[in-house]
Parts: sequence; C-alpha cells; structure tokens
Amino acid sequence: MKNKIKMLGVGMIALVGLFVGANIASAQTAPVTTCTTATIYGTLTSTGGAVTSVWFEWGPTQTLGYTTASQSLSAPQTFSQYLSGLTQNTTYYYRAVFANAYGSTQGSVLSFVTPSCQANNVTPTVTTNNANVNSQTSATLNGFVNANGSNGTAWFEYGTTQSFGQQTSSVTYGNTSMSFTGSAYGLAQNTTYYYRAVAQSAQGGAFAYGSTLSFTTMGNNNNGNIVSVSTRNADVSGSYASLNGYVDPNYSSDTVRWFEYGTTQSLGYTTTMLSHGTVASIFSAPITNLTSNTTYYYRAVARNSQGTVYGSTLSFTTSYQPGYTSGVAPAVTTLLATETTASTARLNGLVFASNGQSSNAWFEWGSNSSLGNKTQTSGVGALPTVKHSDYISGLTAGQTYYYRIVAENSYGKEYGTVNTFVAEASTYVAPVTPTPIVYKPVTTVVTSGGTTQSLVMLTIEGGAEMIMSGEKRTYRVTWKNTSAQALSNVVLRVTFPKTMNVESATKGTFSSADNSVVVDLKTLAAGESGDTFIFATAGRGLKSGDLLVVPANMVYTNKSGVQGDALAYVTHRAEVAQNAFGASVFGAGSFTPTTLLGWVSLLGLVLVLVLLGNHLYGRFTD
Repeated sequence: MKNKIKMLGVGMIALVGLFVGANIASAQTAPVTTCTTATIYGTLTSTGGAVTSVWFEWGPTQTLGYTTASQSLSAPQTFSQYLSGLTQNTTYYYRAVFANAYGSTQGSVLSFVTPSCQANNVTPTVTTNNANVNSQTSATLNGFVNANGSNGTAWFEYGTTQSFGQQTSSVTYGNTSMSFTGSAYGLAQNTTYYYRAVAQSAQGGAFAYGSTLSFTTMGNNNNGNIVSVSTRNADVSGSYASLNGYVDPNYSSDTVRWFEYGTTQSLGYTTTMLSHGTVASIFSAPITNLTSNTTYYYRAVARNSQGTVYGSTLSFTTSYQPGYTSGVAPAVTTLLATETTASTARLNGLVFASNGQSSNAWFEWGSNSSLGNKTQTSGVGALPTVKHSDYISGLTAGQTYYYRIVAENSYGKEYGTVNTFVAEASTYVAPVTPTPIVYKPVTTVVTSGGTTQSLVMLTIEGGAEMIMSGEKRTYRVTWKNTSAQALSNVVLRVTFPKTMNVESATKGTFSSADNSVVVDLKTLAAGESGDTFIFATAGRGLKSGDLLVVPANMVYTNKSGVQGDALAYVTHRAEVAQNAFGASVFGAGSFTPTTLLGWVSLLGLVLVLVLLGNHLYGRFTD
C-alpha cells in the first residue's frame, strides 16, 4: 500500500514528534501525565490535499489492543488524545494512525510509564490530641490534620492494647487544616484504651499516623471516685486575674486540676496542672499580662483515673489601662461560598483591621440559622484588609447551610451577615425572597479603585472616602471576563452596611435580610463585560470614624467545572458634621436641611421670624 501511494506522486502524510513526557527529545508540547491519566500527542505534517482522519492505538503491551476516537484534520497540525483509567507505575505503548483518500499508515510504536500515585500525592500530617471521656462506656477522640494541599479522610484507631483493633467512622477533610473528632462507643468501664489519629489523602498512598495516647473510662458511679469540678468568679485587677474553681476529688488520690482560658470560647491556653489531694476545696491560678479592655473566657478542669471533668465556662473583662493604644473592633463582611460539592465547601469573608490591631477570624456555620458549628480560629494579622477562607466538610448533598464570618481583636468582636448555600446544588441562596429593584437613570460616578482576581476583572466605584449622614452615593460595579472561555453560574452580590439604605439599582434584586443587591448573570462569554449602578444613602446613625465597607463579590464556574471568584470593595470613613446653632436649637445634628420639605420648612420659619421681628419693632417704636 505504501508503494502504491508513492507511485501516485502524492505528498505522503507524515507523523512526527509523537510523545508523552519530556523524555522524548523532539517533544513540542509540555507533558500532561498523572498516575492514572495521560495525554499523548502527534503532529500531522502533510495532508496531501485531502481531509485526513487521525487516531491512536494503545495498550499495556506492544500488541496495543485499544483504539481512540478518530479526529478529522484538513491541515497540518499537532493533535492529542486524553487517556484515562490507567494503572499507576505501568508501561503503556502507543502509536498514531492516519488515513485519507490516498491510503493509511502508522507511526512508530512509542511508550511511557505512568508514575506512582504516591509521587503525585503529598502525605498529610496528623496529630493525636487528648480524648474527652464522656461516660463509663463512651469517649470522644480528638485530632488535628494538616492536609498539605491534598484532600483526604481521617479517623481514629483504638483498643485495649496498642494493637488497637477498632476504628471510628472516617471524616472527609479539604485541602487545608482542621480539627476532627471520632466517637468510641461500647467501651468497658474503668478500662484503659489506647488510640491514635490516622489520615490518608484521597489519591491514596501512605497513611499518616499520630502518636499513640490513652484514656481510662469512668468506673461505677456508686464507687464515688469520679472527680467533680466547678468554675467560680475570677478576681481581676488591671492586667492580672486570679482564676477560681472548686474541686471535689471524691476520695480519689490521683486528682490533678488546672484552668483553660483565652480570648474566645475556644480557650486555647492552660495554667499549670497541679495535684489537688483528697480533700474538696477551692483552688486558684494567676494569669498575667492580660490585654486592656478585653473579654477573657475560662473554665476549671480536673482529672483522675476515671476521666476528665470540665466546669462551666465563665468570662471577665479587663479594664481600660492608660498607655494602651485606643482602637475599635475589626469590620467584617461575609462573602459568597465557593468550591461547593456534595460534602465540602469553602467559606469566604473579608476582615478589615483597625489601627494596626491584629485580629483573629473564624466562621460559624450550621444547617439552620442557629449555626452551632465553628471553624478553627486563625490569626489574620494586622494588614488593612485580609480575605479569610476556610473549608468545611461532612455536608449532606442538597442541604441548605448557613454561615457567617466572625473576627475579634482586643477591642471587640464583630459578626458578618449570615449567608446560605446549598451543598453541591448552588453557589448562593438569597436569605429571603428578593424584592425587585426600581430602575433609575445613571448619575455621576467618581472612581475610587477596584481589584482584579481570577478569570474575571471586577471593580466598584463609590465616590470619596469620607461620607456624611444623609449623603447619597452612586456605586458603579463593572465586570469583564478576561479569559478565553465561557463562564457559567455567574452571580454578583454587592453588600451594603446596615447603616446605609439601598434605594435602587439598574440591575439585580434586593435582599433586605443582608442589605445586598444580587445580580444573577448566569453566563459570561469570553471577553464579555457589563456593569450595574446602585444608589444608596448613608443613614442618620453614623458615628464619626465608623468604617463602612461595600464589597462586590462574584462567583463563577469555569469550563472544567471548577468554581472561582472575584472580589472588589470600596471603603468610607464616617464624618459627622456639627452645627452649633442647629444643635442648640433643635437638639443635635446639622441645621442645614437635606430635603425639599426641609428647605420649605426652614424658609417658612425665617418668614415667621421676620414678621415677628417687624411686629415687635412696631410695638417698641410706638
């Protein structure tokens, strides 16, 4: 057949540079391989003037055995084929085949080796933490996993020997770090159990093990040897506090006691553990170098061979101390959730620091508006603006979840608005049925900046930084798909502080629950752009120096089904105008009217005063 093609004098079709991986010297395209997939390439250098079909034959032996779908090419070019379902650490063979009206031929048989999954997988790091003994027959095991950038599952092994033999149900974690727990049931009372945390990435590979710890279940209550503990009010003076508690060891001789404390109800710090003896009594522990004007939480803890017992969590607030820099609590804004699946989601929020004060941030979330769950507290530093994100797992497909961001510094704690999302089903769910926005003409817009992120360029303009009570503002939000691909499930949400009244917008619907305008764009073609204008008024309850943040947050899904987001925001500082005459005559606030009715009333008042003056002047001159 090849000789026949030569005799016809037709330019012969050639295949060159067929490769997978950078080990081929003639490679023209970067390799794309994983332990279970590969993309193979070929180059058609001549078609002979006819439409040419190209495909690959491949398999785990040199006899090949599998054929890919064919592609029709009308001009010389490089082509490729994606292979999936491969076995890791295995040699595969392949060759390109082509045919047109002048005949067919085959390229040389080449090979590649899939890497081991372990080579592409980062093993997680896992830590075993102290267990909580709940009763004579149950305990809660605690651990912490650092995903090292790879999703996976974690669980606990436990048993009456260090060979373990039993394990808890596994939990799924995202590609971040998180605390996790496991429940051990059906335990024998007054028995020592050994346990350790275990984790493995979703790609397989080596298991990660935490250290082996132990706990002892409680004995029979009638034995009277379970320790009891209660937390008492603390004594506070300046940057010093004496924490107080009460312990009854119930005649056991191995009781130790201490306090847990911190600036959040997650606590985080402990005092020195001390032996308590056999007599019930009050005990105390000092803590020093406390932060001025800060709320601290604490509880008394005691433990003996029957388990650990916790007192109630109480709190106290330190007084203001001269020499500390004054400040205010951080400002926060809850953003749209991204990367939602049937069991995991990424929660997002903005934290705005105050006067360089370092802040901690976390998310509260749950399957109802009461929330009930909390992510790990993270230090977000003292930068002016930080986008804080964290992953949650163990979700139920189709379930609506509620969440909000929380941030705290030494001057207070602030909560973001409660947002919702549906696991896997949606990226955003409005808290209430939206109210249609009234369309109004565009007014003057003053640029104050924006930001660019991911595949979408997003900006928001909202005028000068200083803003006064009653001042009307126009916000222009613009967006553009800067990528070469179409984006789907595109939703824009612009959130206003509760101290601002949203009046209208040229696009979108309004949600009074979180004072936001939501624009459901659905899709954005490559290069497509657009904008919306939103009209809002600063409320009368502003206080001088208040920080007002108006963020624009857009989420989208790219062609690979991966969610992304873009964020832009504008900030204002409240400036309260004072007018001595107006404040003294009418109570407070500015004397100058801000509405037509106010001006009419003012002119009427002036006219009355003029007439009254004339009347009095006439009486005095008679």
